[in-house]
Amino acid sequence: MLHLGRLFASMALLYPWATKEYLLWEMTIGQIVMYHNLGIELKYPAPSKNSSAGGLPSLKEQGYAEAKRRRDELRKLRQNPQPPEVAEEERKAAEAAKAPWREKYGNV
Repeated sequence: MLHLGRLFASMALLYPWATKEYLLWEMTIGQIVMYHNLGIELKYPAPSKNSSAGGLPSLKEQGYAEAKRRRDELRKLRQNPQPPEVAEEERKAAEAAKAPWREKYGNV
């Protein structure tokens, strides 16, 4: 018999969305174990992966300011993954493509 109580409790501590009902009805056992292993690895990395060995620091090793700075950097990359020059060129090209429509219909 498979006892999942501790696994579900651990998942609930790692992820706020991991309710017992969601895990049972929406995920397979393999997915649950995968997410559990990834969460544990992120929260408690192996000693060879911590910041003193050159890897990313664990969540416990980071201060609030460092974690916030990294989060903001990742958000900027996700919103604008290209270098600023490329993004500016694409914006100008899109504006040039919209120009005939704006002349015909106005700036709606």
